Amino acid sequence: MRELLLEIHCEEIPARFLSPLSTEFAEGLQAWIRENLRVELPVERFYSPRKLAWRVFEVPELQPDQSDVQVGPPQRMCLDAEGRPTQTGLKFAEKWGVDFAQVKFEQPAGKKEPVAVVTLVKRGRPTMDLLAEVLPRLVTGLHVPRAMRWGSSEFEFVRPIRSVVALYGQDVVHFELDGVKSGFSTWGHRLFHLDHPGKVTVGWPRAYEAALEEAGVVVAFQERRDRMAAQIDELAREAGGRVVADEELLSTLAEIVEYPRIVAGRFPTDFLDLPKEVLVVSLKEHQKAFCVEDASGALLPSFLTAANRPDDPDGFIRSGNEWVLRARLYDARFFFSEDRKTPLRDRMERLRHLTFQRELGSYFDKTQRIAALSSAIASALGLDGTDGRLVAESCKCDLVTLMVGEFPELQGIMGGEYLKRENAHPKVWQAVKEHYQPLSADSPIPASDLGGVLAVADKLDTVAGCFSIGIIPTGSKDPLALRRAGQGIVRILFEKGWNLNPVRAAALALDEVGAKATRPRAETLEALEGFFRDRVAFQLEQAGYPGPVRRSALAAGWTDLVDLKGRCEALAAFGDDPRFASLAQSAKRIGNILKDEQPSDSLDAALLNQPEEQALAAQLPTLEANADPASLLASLADLAGPLEAFFNAVMVKCEDPALRAARLSLLHRLRRVFLRVADFSLWQ
Repeated sequence: MRELLLEIHCEEIPARFLSPLSTEFAEGLQAWIRENLRVELPVERFYSPRKLAWRVFEVPELQPDQSDVQVGPPQRMCLDAEGRPTQTGLKFAEKWGVDFAQVKFEQPAGKKEPVAVVTLVKRGRPTMDLLAEVLPRLVTGLHVPRAMRWGSSEFEFVRPIRSVVALYGQDVVHFELDGVKSGFSTWGHRLFHLDHPGKVTVGWPRAYEAALEEAGVVVAFQERRDRMAAQIDELAREAGGRVVADEELLSTLAEIVEYPRIVAGRFPTDFLDLPKEVLVVSLKEHQKAFCVEDASGALLPSFLTAANRPDDPDGFIRSGNEWVLRARLYDARFFFSEDRKTPLRDRMERLRHLTFQRELGSYFDKTQRIAALSSAIASALGLDGTDGRLVAESCKCDLVTLMVGEFPELQGIMGGEYLKRENAHPKVWQAVKEHYQPLSADSPIPASDLGGVLAVADKLDTVAGCFSIGIIPTGSKDPLALRRAGQGIVRILFEKGWNLNPVRAAALALDEVGAKATRPRAETLEALEGFFRDRVAFQLEQAGYPGPVRRSALAAGWTDLVDLKGRCEALAAFGDDPRFASLAQSAKRIGNILKDEQPSDSLDAALLNQPEEQALAAQLPTLEANADPASLLASLADLAGPLEAFFNAVMVKCEDPALRAARLSLLHRLRRVFLRVADFSLWQ
């Protein structure tokens, strides 16, 4: 066994390409090892701005021998009566390049008589030879976004390759990539080589990280991220606060630096007059910097960012970041000041010139639809919709402000901030500020009811409008993020406990789209129903309900999300009860018996003559009157034994037509009770 190491050192690789390229190669190498060396080995991944590297431990030195069995003609055709080889037998041996003495006669499974069999053994090759062939092939086979060529070379890659390390144990795996020969040396941090002109030698794969760290590069992404996180927390405490957490920004910093060093800086306190979100976004977008807040959540005039070197001589990095940041914050203050000269609602007419979607019209048209839809939704939910139109007509006005033009991430947030400073009612500006939420599967939903109504209306208009003109997500294609919008609708309804049928709500949205729709309404509603069912199924998965709970509850109805959530909670609580396995079997038997039957809803219990069926009929009225899912499930669990006794004792499809009809009716009514909670035939 030996260790394998491959490193490709390039010019700076865009951060967004690092992880996908690293993952794709690792998966390809792992699959090759599995297929050719017949072992399952994990592949370690390393990447930094100028490096892609992989390491595998315990790689066998020799490929296993491969056996291949070839089956030929029947024995009677290969041997004559005296047992001598016939022409057919000799031709079969010749075909596979063996002496006839190596031909065996066996009767494999599926054959009616013995046949000629030859086992060919292909000797395994040295792994070193195989690696020299496969490693360059795996690299050139990578899917590289925006692949480039340099000079007269035909080789395409993400950036020019400067060195290649390929070690199998302490031996070099020899090959070339774009004219660069593989070896055992690489380059460290650029600053390191100011004092150490030569390349960095990697003696063997296990020494890889240590050799590079000595040269100023922490090559493992997670190690850089962890060190930076620890430094950020420590420096935030020294500044008297805590970091404004941003996992995405932390990962970005870890991808764009080779050495994980965080520096702290400050900015003038008068910039704290700007809204918190403006400062947080400005620092993130312009300087890739974290903000620091106190225990109450108020920002401190401090920031934290990456230095990409182990030191900051004379504080040049800190002062440089402070200088650039001040300029950016002056810009933000200017935008904020200019925007406030015009009341937010006075910008509504400008929305007529801002296209939402070519066929669905402008953002002015969208706000009118949202306003009408918000009122309808509030009415359906029994909520106060007094300020709904005011909020809806203001919610998109910040799209034509300078601040949102500079920072699109602040849409909605700036509208709320401007309304707040215009002394709008708190529930109005808060709703505008919240109406883009949730931004992702795990981000918060609107806290206020008015914000929730506005968010649902906005997303419904987008989803229903796009479906009505034929823009429907397919496969991995969803350019307008309709799945995310649909998931947001379902999450808000689900988590707020609002009893609003998503499909009926989508029908209200289609009413507002009106003549702009180009697809038939019935066809659009059918597509929307399937779309929202998938979103509800995903919501149940995100909520953590087990698979049997999700499947069986969804099959019994999903458009009433309040009822669905209650049934899932009850099913999850009773899911470990052993009686449910028996219930599931009984439910399947009932379904099979009622298949192709048309039982009556009317049950003549007097016709039932066996104790087991009379016992079930006696419990039926109580079960049908029980409206609480948890209580009904408890009763159904108690029914497991009586149902089993019923099926053991009663012949449902008997010869007496009246008795048969009564028994079918009993089972039909019982199945309806089951389906009020779940389709237990899917409980598996």
